Amino acid sequence: MPIRIYKPIGLTPVELIRKYKKENSIKERVSFAGRLDPMAHGQMVLLQGDECKQQDSYCGRDKIYEFKILYGFNTDTLDILGISKKKTPPKNVIINNFKGEYLQPYPLYSSKTISWNFYNSIMNSIECRKIPLWKCASYSEFDESMIPVKKINIYELEKLGEEQYNNQKLLEMIINKISLLSEEYREQFRYSNIKSLWEVNLEEENIFRIEEYRSKVSSGTYIRSLCKRMGGIAYDIKRIAIL
Repeated sequence: MPIRIYKPIGLTPVELIRKYKKENSIKERVSFAGRLDPMAHGQMVLLQGDECKQQDSYCGRDKIYEFKILYGFNTDTLDILGISKKKTPPKNVIINNFKGEYLQPYPLYSSKTISWNFYNSIMNSIECRKIPLWKCASYSEFDESMIPVKKINIYELEKLGEEQYNNQKLLEMIINKISLLSEEYREQFRYSNIKSLWEVNLEEENIFRIEEYRSKVSSGTYIRSLCKRMGGIAYDIKRIAIL
């Protein structure tokens, strides 16, 4: 029977499985049906043993999220765990503009794979490999026009609230969040560099806006990408239901 489990902030899905297997003394295979980013939290589905073969049937379901958007910054990951740059925040967000069906590009820092042609010097031939987008970002030959898109649907989008924070409080909140990454994975996610840039970008006194939303979306929707489309970055993402 599928296992519905809460993934906390800071853990990767692989770490979550490792922790679950250790705590429950499980030896057989366990896989996840649908990922959550390290900075996201909430419901995930784990499959055990022969159920792992049914992964696709659980991945294609609609989902409900509650999320918070931080305005005033861009990052290359579209959330706070990225290389930050200041930007002018939108004055207001018209919710209806973001509902409905459209083609959503996959985030550059995601596990989505694309086909890439490599030269094999030993065989003196070109071979095609599947490479995750996050790895493609390190190749100088990579162009963002190569990023695939997926048709998704934002069925519902509701604003829950809004808060404002000064630069010192926001910096404290962000550092506390990204510091939840495990020591094992921190530098793989560029933790030191990202932390330093947030400290620089939040030196000057300022007030920043964070808005909270709830949304029902189709399978494959990246909330980080929705946040970018709405003019900000994801500060917090919580998956509250897999339908």
